[in-house]
Amino acid sequence: MKKKVKFQGREYIIEQLENGDIIVNKEKFSPSVSHGIGNLYKVTISNHHFTIEFKNQKIYVDGEEVSIQVKPHIPIVSRIMSQREHRTVKVEAPIPGKIVQILAKKGDKIAKDQELIILEAMKMRNRILATQSGEISEIKVKEGDMVKQDQILLIIE
Repeated sequence: MKKKVKFQGREYIIEQLENGDIIVNKEKFSPSVSHGIGNLYKVTISNHHFTIEFKNQKIYVDGEEVSIQVKPHIPIVSRIMSQREHRTVKVEAPIPGKIVQILAKKGDKIAKDQELIILEAMKMRNRILATQSGEISEIKVKEGDMVKQDQILLIIE
């Protein structure tokens, strides 16, 4: 799963791969992490060595307190052109979660930025909004469904 990380005022998109490698803003790294004493960790990334310490709910890198925020990465909805030369949008789940509420039905005319679905993930309710106005041509989920990241939820034409 991709995460949006704000570190020292700069934003990064980070994805952890199954083999332990990470991708930071499309660049791949193979970090090495070893546990030190207590809450101290030694990290090596591309011949750069540093220590990370977790103390009093704060994070220190090489002894200096750092500011970090981690949020789900919500990618831009993918778009395709249909045979009738108008835009069709596949609304996808930005993160895995549970469909709590569907606020539109097939055939509904919707406006840009209208709420379509409420997706619960990590105990938070996320509003899925329409990226364009149009008509709901298909709903591919129902309330209570568990969905994966990038799964198509509905289609707008």
